[in-house]
Amino acid sequence: MHAYRLGRALSLDQYFARGKLPINYPRYTDPSGSRIIVDRVVRYENLSDELGEIFARLNVPFQGDLGVRKKGHFRTDRAPYQSVFSPKQRQIVERVFAREIQLHGYRFEQGSNVEATPKP
Repeated sequence: MHAYRLGRALSLDQYFARGKLPINYPRYTDPSGSRIIVDRVVRYENLSDELGEIFARLNVPFQGDLGVRKKGHFRTDRAPYQSVFSPKQRQIVERVFAREIQLHGYRFEQGSNVEATPKP
């Protein structure tokens, strides 16, 4: 995003090469990174629905929309991200985000698809 603010666009390969990737699991797991220690991790693909459930539980009004789409203008093609990855990019994602993929029950299927599998 920093490069974008400076008027430069990064390709996905350039973004990965920078190595500044959002590794989030240390924020919500034990020190070993193997066990989730928060009450709930909200999935981005279900953000509005899950936030609605959380706000209802907390008795906080929520209209179903955060009203902000901070990164909505970065990808205008709206192609599924799985179809955007090259094989090399997919390997980077699988390696760098292996712990989060495992913690949340995601997996790459044959081809370039990623599916969420429910955790028991």
